Amino acid sequence: MLRSLVLLAFAVGAAHAQPDVAGVWELEAAEATPVEDALVFARLTVTEDRIRGLYIFLDPDDGELTLRRTRARYRTSDGQLIVRENNGVTVWDVDRSPTGLRIHDLESGTVLRMRLAEASHAIDPLLIGRWDGTRGGRPISITFRADGTAEQTRDGDHDAGDWAAAGAYLVLGDDPARYTVSRTADDRRQLVVEADGEQSVLIRAER
Repeated sequence: MLRSLVLLAFAVGAAHAQPDVAGVWELEAAEATPVEDALVFARLTVTEDRIRGLYIFLDPDDGELTLRRTRARYRTSDGQLIVRENNGVTVWDVDRSPTGLRIHDLESGTVLRMRLAEASHAIDPLLIGRWDGTRGGRPISITFRADGTAEQTRDGDHDAGDWAAAGAYLVLGDDPARYTVSRTADDRRQLVVEADGEQSVLIRAER
């Protein structure tokens, strides 16, 4: 599903008029995506020869979020990315402006309009620290670290992994969720996380 969207580039032949695509790019708008789920967030981290992609999709029927990641090597040629996954090849037209990137997948017709972002956007400083609260009436504790790792304890189970802020979404390992940070009436910081039909309400622990 959405094969060509998550394919990333590997060009062949002589390269000239190469677009400068290096940087961190976040989704501004998506058009003509060939799937029922809506692409609500995407981040492409592009270095000189590699791309890492993170995509979050929303099922409009049940509100379920799905996370997909990609990693690939790439090259550019004549303003295009020649895209290869396994034995399949497709082509992206790429237009670069001072603050934006337009990617047109010629196979699917999908157009991604991306804005230039900072790498630090993946780590929301408001989340760093320990949070304690409940989910589904049961205790839950989450600790976010500045190095992008996190620990979660629920029902006696302890999980550790990576985390990232993705626009209005939070990614814990491979699980995307909506999140908001606010203040309670007594001026404590509150984190609300919604995933899998459940809501976690957590309060920032004292440092």
